[in-house]
Amino acid sequence: MSSENYSDTLLLNALRDDDEKALAFLFQTHYNRLFRMAIKTFPDTHFAKECIQQVFNELWTYRKSITEISSFEAYLKASMKRRIFKELNNKQKQQLREGHHQMGQTLEVPSWEEIFIEQQSYQYERQKLVQLLEQLSPRQKELIVLKYFDELSFAEIAERTGLQIDTIYKKLHEAIKRLKTLA
Repeated sequence: MSSENYSDTLLLNALRDDDEKALAFLFQTHYNRLFRMAIKTFPDTHFAKECIQQVFNELWTYRKSITEISSFEAYLKASMKRRIFKELNNKQKQQLREGHHQMGQTLEVPSWEEIFIEQQSYQYERQKLVQLLEQLSPRQKELIVLKYFDELSFAEIAERTGLQIDTIYKKLHEAIKRLKTLA
């Protein structure tokens, strides 16, 4: 059993024992990944936060009946994906029903075509960012990735890279300044 599976097993046992701290730990650990996942699918921060809240509410509600979880990350991502599509379908159905009563109103939930276009735009911006990052020095690129993609703290970056925190600040500042001039 890997250490990750071991800690996931301990977390599941803590949840089953009504340990709210375990739920808070999972929330803090996985919130950013789930948020990014939701925003990629449907670019609305309120919607994303609502879906995340529902996923963790269900986790807490059904914690006693969960049989096994080999990876909380995989479990939460799958739960999030189901929740997003369920909420989108519910919104569309509700607005279609309301649309029959109030003709002339436009639906607030974008069509699948609009979502697809938004995803394409996101992918284009991401490719552009990757191209810009390639123009940085390897160290600058590493620091940008660790800070803004992996979301590590300055202390964690210092531990991982062996650099002093003030050096990290300076190099990140230089990297961001360079990215602005390249963009």
